[in-house]
Amino acid sequence: MKKVKVLILTVVFLLTMALQAMAQSNSPVYKGSFQDASFYGSEGTVDTSVYLSTNFEGKDSYILYYQTYDYEKDENYYGSAVVPASQVVFDINKGTVKVNTTVEVYDFTCDEEGNCTGDETIPAGTKSINLTWVFSPKSYSTSKYSDKNVQIDFDQYIKLSKGTFKNYNNVSVSGTINGKSTDSFEYSGTNVSTGSSFTIIK
Repeated sequence: MKKVKVLILTVVFLLTMALQAMAQSNSPVYKGSFQDASFYGSEGTVDTSVYLSTNFEGKDSYILYYQTYDYEKDENYYGSAVVPASQVVFDINKGTVKVNTTVEVYDFTCDEEGNCTGDETIPAGTKSINLTWVFSPKSYSTSKYSDKNVQIDFDQYIKLSKGTFKNYNNVSVSGTINGKSTDSFEYSGTNVSTGSSFTIIK
């Protein structure tokens, strides 16, 4: 369970931010598509995750999330960076995703429920991310979701949300995370997915 804690926190945070962005938009109807690629690695007591996703708040850009968690020392470092689409390769037809950027990280403390606090005014350094994902564009599994009446703000709710996802199979990743090769982790996992969604906010 500890090995997936970092990735779960990252995905939950991403979805929360996306829904808040939709709630603050002028239109009650949101239609969109997304692309994302992730890597998770474990070495000793430290878990590391990198998550690249479509930026829901800005056009022609992605957001890269980085997090490390040492569950023995209870140390949690988290950061994100907006990466222009011109600096990212996300080619579904060729089955290739590439990103090469740096992320400024901060020291956070999280409780068992995933509530995190930290000082975002004092950086704890920068991390370099240089990753390439490779997969077969013709090999994927499809899933759908539907949700209703989900509270996303004090007085705002999702009336209806539907989406379709493609999770690509046999994804491999190569490159480095802050100089550490992806194949040097004791345990690792990776994923690439795309999707489209339709949301009505009331």
